[in-house]
Amino acid sequence: HVGSLAKALKVACPNGIDGYFENVGGMILDAVLLRMNAFGRIAVCGMIAGYNGEPLPLTNPALILVSRLKVQGFIVSEHMEVWPEALKELGTLVATGKLRPRESVAPGIAAAPEAFLGLLKGKNFGKQLVKLI
Repeated sequence: HVGSLAKALKVACPNGIDGYFENVGGMILDAVLLRMNAFGRIAVCGMIAGYNGEPLPLTNPALILVSRLKVQGFIVSEHMEVWPEALKELGTLVATGKLRPRESVAPGIAAAPEAFLGLLKGKNFGKQLVKLI
């Protein structure tokens, strides 16, 4: 529900949001747009909420205009020349605790179909994994 997510974002980001990496779309993007600061930036790399074929309506597109947001899409495969450097930098950030990845782990191969469907419905948190052993 967008309302409850918007409230949680208000608590987590009381000063608003300056930059956001969009990989989900749908109600997540709607809630984030409500907290974006003027001249904020949104990097769009995915819209997984729409991968099941349903359109992703945007509730408040006028917020992009009113807040003068910069929204830019990009495809990771267009930047493979920086991949080794990015992996090294991100690995260091994870190792030092400055970047904390979030994961949803499904137990066993039997749970994989449900985990995949949950991924498309936004029921997971962070990266969706299936533990095989």
